Amino acid sequence: LVPAVIVLFANSVSRIAKDATEETVCKLIDVQTPSMKYSLNEPLWRYTSLFINERILNALNTISEMENIKNLVTNKWFKFGVSFAGIIFTVVLAYFDYIVFFYDIEYTDKMSFSILAPVFCLIFALFNVYTRRSPVTVLLVMVNALLFLPLMLLDWGNWPLLVPAFAVTVFGFFCCHMNETIKTIFGTFFLLLYILGGIAFYMLTNVFSVNTVNTLVDQGVSPSGAFRYYVIDAKNKSTGKKYVYVQPNTLDIDKGFIRLHTTIRKLVSQESNPVEFSCEWQGPIMFINGEEYFNEEHYIDYDGVTAHYDIADKNWTYTAFSLEYPLITTVNTYKTRINNYISSRGKNTSDDEEETIKEKEKNEDDASGDETSAEKTAEENTSEDSSTGE
Repeated sequence: LVPAVIVLFANSVSRIAKDATEETVCKLIDVQTPSMKYSLNEPLWRYTSLFINERILNALNTISEMENIKNLVTNKWFKFGVSFAGIIFTVVLAYFDYIVFFYDIEYTDKMSFSILAPVFCLIFALFNVYTRRSPVTVLLVMVNALLFLPLMLLDWGNWPLLVPAFAVTVFGFFCCHMNETIKTIFGTFFLLLYILGGIAFYMLTNVFSVNTVNTLVDQGVSPSGAFRYYVIDAKNKSTGKKYVYVQPNTLDIDKGFIRLHTTIRKLVSQESNPVEFSCEWQGPIMFINGEEYFNEEHYIDYDGVTAHYDIADKNWTYTAFSLEYPLITTVNTYKTRINNYISSRGKNTSDDEEETIKEKEKNEDDASGDETSAEKTAEENTSEDSSTGE
């Protein structure tokens, strides 16, 4: 239709141009294309026809280019290739799962992150719509639904991150192309997984554990800058406790919009309230109320060039959670007592056996000594008898 409209317009212009002067037409049709150089001495019909012909050719070329682009974007293999771009969103989602488990997230520019995250998620939501029939997209949508669950449970309340990720995950699941029966089965599975997972996580963190309100009381950094300490006042239904933790000070990560604080820590002291902790560093040693509790030289390994943390110890905590489970703590306490009792009984038994063996050896030595003395006495008596007989 576009070329036909252009031709009708050209015919109208030609009829009008017949009654107009050449100068007026040149002013009305101001051609800026460098390839078109016309002179006022040429016939007006030639000028007008060349102008219209070039515009028609440009329109046809544009239509041809659009057809080529349409053929490209509708090609199934092109869509299949584009569907692999969804892996980026899956990797980012898995990376944030790792972050919320091993780091505390602090927003350094929350406004910028709140703008960047929705734009990033919107791009991949459009990718999901465009490649919804690709099997790769279907697979990635299922993986995203699984990866979003720990992110939601571990970072609940971080809405600038959760809301865009949730929108892309749910939208991708509903728009992907698969059999309706299969989609219903997977939808039911994910719904039950989220409900049961949420209930289990709530019970672990609120029912079977001790609920505390933590308040930061004091903090400081060692003179070398390798470690830092902080004092937490944990209040619960009873008197509560105060904890002193030590952390590596150089493992934090700065990502521009967010800053990741490491959660690796070591509990060096704890006391029930009311108690006050006075912490200070004297060189590499940290003193609490005048007593030595931590020496950073024991946890730093020097390879001759640089220093590395040597914290591969069960006394260090690596995750962002520190939950106290009274039942589990009681069970572990009794297990420790039983193991100590068994080990002590085993040690006592081994000591008794050693003493018994030593007594037997001693008795045997005494018996052999008695036999030897008896033999000597008999020999002496025999020699005396023989001498008397002589």
